[in-house]
Amino acid sequence: MKKVAKGFTLIELMIVVAIIGILAAIAIPNFLRYQLRAKFSELKENVGSVFKSEEALRQGERELGGVAGQYYALGTLPADGCTPGTTKQPWTAAALSTAQQIDWVIEGNTYGCYHIGTSSFTANTSGINLTVFAESDIDGDLAGGGSNACVVLYKPTLGSDGAPTTTPTAATCAVTGATTPDGSSPPYGQAVTVGASGDQIF
Repeated sequence: MKKVAKGFTLIELMIVVAIIGILAAIAIPNFLRYQLRAKFSELKENVGSVFKSEEALRQGERELGGVAGQYYALGTLPADGCTPGTTKQPWTAAALSTAQQIDWVIEGNTYGCYHIGTSSFTANTSGINLTVFAESDIDGDLAGGGSNACVVLYKPTLGSDGAPTTTPTAATCAVTGATTPDGSSPPYGQAVTVGASGDQIF
C-alpha cells in the first residue's frame, strides 16, 4: 500500500509566520524599553551612592579642603563639559581619583553625567547643603527635540522648624514639560526622577 506524504500546507505556514510576526512586533519594543530602563537605573543608584558617601563625610571627622563636618563639591564628573549620549562616558584616572575623595567608588564607565555641588558646583568647595543630579540621553532623542533624563537629590541643613536654613543650589536639569525640584521642599535625601524621566523609557 502506497504511503501518503503528509506535511504543512502553505496557509498553515503563513499563519505561523504571521503569529510570530505579531509576537515580535509586541515583544521587541518592550524588550528595548526594558533594556533602556535597566541602563537608566544606574543614575538613581549612583546618585544615592554619592549621597551616602557625602553623608558619611559630613558626619565624620575627616577634613577635605581644610574643613570638617560639611559636604564637599566635586563639580561635574566624569569630566567638565560632560555631554550625555547613548554610549557610556569614560572615566579617566583623574576623574576616579576625584570621586574617591569622598570615598565614592565607580566601577567602569557610566551613562550619566554627575553634578555634585554644595553652595555651588565649583569643585573642591564645602558647604552645609548638598545638591546632586545626574543627566542621561540613553534613548538618543535629544538631537531630535527630546530632552535628557534627570535624577536629582537635595540634602539641605534643616532648622528647628523642619525647613531648610538656606535653599540648596538648584539643579539645572532641562527636562521638557517638567519642572525640576529646587530643594525648597521635601523629599530630602532621596533620589527623585524629574518628570517622566526625559528619556522615553517609562
